[in-house]
Amino acid sequence: MRPAPLPSGPEHATRPARRQGSAGLEAALVTLVFVAMLIGIFDLGQILFVQQTFVARVRSAARYGVVRAYDAEAIRNTVLFGQPAAPEGMTSGIFGLTPGMVSVTRSDVGASEERITVTIAGYPYRLFSPWIGGAMTGRPVTISLPVEMP
Repeated sequence: MRPAPLPSGPEHATRPARRQGSAGLEAALVTLVFVAMLIGIFDLGQILFVQQTFVARVRSAARYGVVRAYDAEAIRNTVLFGQPAAPEGMTSGIFGLTPGMVSVTRSDVGASEERITVTIAGYPYRLFSPWIGGAMTGRPVTISLPVEMP
């Protein structure tokens, strides 16, 4: 099938120009939606990555604390820096964590139910989405493990 010929005459002379303009407008709208979705996916991925990194750090620090002699500062440093001793001159840890955001508690000392609880709370997320923007505070990450008796 062949397409029907375009009508001729002065009243129909602007028809192809209008079609080009609407195609440009549609492309701009689709691009806007695509970019907004891409930024949203990036933000969600960042939130999940930071959350899982913190969960892994807290688990590692809690494991460190339950198999060694209790040292709250070493456990806190394991969360912040990935090692029991703070590196020279470092004041904040991974993703800007500070020692005030990490708490280490020991409960039921001397009992068979003795536990070490490690918590990260009050850490910020920096979002890139223009419609959300700014920083948000993440949910607390808490791990509690029983202490292994020697």
